[in-house]
Amino acid sequence: MSLNAFALRDTSLTHPDVELALSDPEKKLCKHFQRIEIRGKRGRKVPILLTPDMLTSMELLVKTRRNCEVPDENVFMFGRPQALSHFRGSDVIRKIARSCGAKHPEALSSTRLRKHMATMSKVLNLKDNEMDDLADFLGHDIRVHRQYYKLPQGTLQLAKISKVLMAMERGQLSEFKGRNLDEIQIDPQERVLMDSDGSDTENETGDGASPSDSAGM
Repeated sequence: MSLNAFALRDTSLTHPDVELALSDPEKKLCKHFQRIEIRGKRGRKVPILLTPDMLTSMELLVKTRRNCEVPDENVFMFGRPQALSHFRGSDVIRKIARSCGAKHPEALSSTRLRKHMATMSKVLNLKDNEMDDLADFLGHDIRVHRQYYKLPQGTLQLAKISKVLMAMERGQLSEFKGRNLDEIQIDPQERVLMDSDGSDTENETGDGASPSDSAGM
C-alpha cells in the first residue's frame, strides 16, 4: 500500500439516491467503515475496508514516520526504518502466527483465510451476483464476471460485503444460514462478549464507541 493510497482515500458520504437502496444497518456500515483501493496482481484493484480502530492506528503511523526514521522518500504506508522498502504483510502474519501460541500456526495465513471464508459463505443463501461480488472482493476469479445492474462497487463493499466479514469475524456466520445479503442485519456498534460460563452474550455499546475488531480484513 502506498502512502498516497491512504492519504487520498475516499472519505465522501454515500450519495442520497444510493442510500434509498440500503437498509438502516447497511447505512450504518457505510459510515462505520472507510474503503481504500490499492493495486494488486496484474493491475487489479484490491479493496480494503478499515474499521475506526485501524484508521486511528494508521493515522498515528503516518504522523510518527519521521520519529521511526522512515525516510520521506519512502512511498510505502508500512515503510521500513532507514530504507526505501516496505514490510511484507505475509512475513508479518507468519511471525505473529508463530508467536501467538496457535497449535497450527501454518493455518493462519491470508490465503487460507480467504479459502475458509469462501467455504463458510456457502451456508448463506447468496444469489449468483452476490457470490460473484464476494469472490471478487476476496480475489477469487472463479467465474466470468456477469453483467448485471448493481450498486456502485464502493457502496456495495461497504454496505453488503462488510456484513459477511463482520459476521465471520464475530463467529456469527452460522446464525445467518440460508439468508442472502439483503436479509443479513448486523450492527457495527454491537459487541459480542463471552460471559463467565463461556456462552456468547451480545451487548450494545451505549456510548457509541467503535467495536474492538480483533482481526480486520
